[in-house]
Amino acid sequence: MKQTERHRETRNSLVPLFEPDSVAVVGSFREGRPGGYRVIKNLLAFGFQGQVYPVNPLYNTVFDRKVYPSIREVTQSIDLAVVITSAQVVPEIIGHCVEKKVKAAIIVSDGFAEKDEQGARLQQEVVRIARGSGLRLLGPNTIGVVNPYVGLITSQYGVLYDKIRTGSIALCAQTGLIGPSTMPFEDMQYGISKICDFGNKCDINEIDLLEYLVKDPKTKVIALHLEDIRDGRSFLEKVKEVVSKKPVLVLKPGRTKESRKALASHTGSLAGEDHIYDSAFKQAGVIRVNTYKELFDLAKIFAYQPLPAGNRVAIITMTGGGGVMAIDAAVESGLVLAELSPETRERLAKISPWLASNPLDLGPAAVVVDNFFSHYEEIVEAVSTDRNVDCAAIVFSGVPRVLDTQMFARLKTKISKPVAFWIYGPKLSLTEEFVRNLENQGFPAYLDCEPAIKALGAAFKYSRIKSRFSPAEEEP
Repeated sequence: MKQTERHRETRNSLVPLFEPDSVAVVGSFREGRPGGYRVIKNLLAFGFQGQVYPVNPLYNTVFDRKVYPSIREVTQSIDLAVVITSAQVVPEIIGHCVEKKVKAAIIVSDGFAEKDEQGARLQQEVVRIARGSGLRLLGPNTIGVVNPYVGLITSQYGVLYDKIRTGSIALCAQTGLIGPSTMPFEDMQYGISKICDFGNKCDINEIDLLEYLVKDPKTKVIALHLEDIRDGRSFLEKVKEVVSKKPVLVLKPGRTKESRKALASHTGSLAGEDHIYDSAFKQAGVIRVNTYKELFDLAKIFAYQPLPAGNRVAIITMTGGGGVMAIDAAVESGLVLAELSPETRERLAKISPWLASNPLDLGPAAVVVDNFFSHYEEIVEAVSTDRNVDCAAIVFSGVPRVLDTQMFARLKTKISKPVAFWIYGPKLSLTEEFVRNLENQGFPAYLDCEPAIKALGAAFKYSRIKSRFSPAEEEP
């Protein structure tokens, strides 16, 4: 089957994976161990409202629920099956899923293509059994998916919290590092729409996810970690469609020959030369990131802020040194310093003659102007709404100050351009709290200068990408 035909109905075929009404969990229910017990515990803890059917012939009940000896004996229909058994048993269970007309299955089990040739043959057998039935497979060797909007979490590991903030960032990766067992999503207050660990990609892959997520109303930005891309032509064609509507960020490891060798033993990936990927990403409108942290950091600007009309940045800082660092980061990110309009300079001069340049160093004025912070809202508004400014970077101290707590909420309604914050300070707990408060009001905030500026640069870059790939409007 051609890729275009295969993915024509992908969006509907992946709905049971992310939005199931019923989940069967096949595996061990031994308390305290990774496996089926943890999956059901996580589903209950995160408030999954659908039906949950435990399956294992050796148990009668778990969490006061009936355990079925086989998936075939569940009388109700099943949208999603989560399979956590030894690899050798998986083909039989997938066969049962086909008989039961299960719509999607997550194969958590490892020991397949990532292990050896025998495992690869076993993986091919699983795919053969499912082929033609309509059953979609995620994995093997995966922690599965998360959808915080419906309380769905399929991780087989314990999670130290029971709530993930809903949001508009979709995170998809070929690593379990993306999951809630390893990421402090609750502490970060990071707004998630969907999470998916591809695993070995025996069936569902990045093309399927792009097709689903571009039509997902909860998702504004798609962040991908990809160890390999097996159908490069189809991927590039799909990305070009997606970036006309939503930004796509990609972290592609394997920049060195040593790391490419390691990829093969992780998920059975065969990684090509990095420069080929780099060139293809640029042609397709992908924003490539260099680190795992950057994948998370840059996604926030698209979730919280509008796109800039241009690359002219204003820098508002409490420290001259921070302003200089911000300039370097801005230039390296494709931004240029904005020339403030005469009207804005005149308005700022009424507060203090020190406020006349870009970067706008507030430190000297704060020393000589009485009750200086009562003017802060006006300063930020004046600079950010200047006709010569396309975006703004704000460098601010996270130490307690006499500031109106509603100030940033008001600014959010007044400023229609992207703004990013760098928050610094002598106490980490206070700066982290300040970051969370800002993001709860819709401003991306960071604990370092570089990611704040890079995020604005990425927003500008995508604004040009979107313009390039969006269909031209028809002449009237």
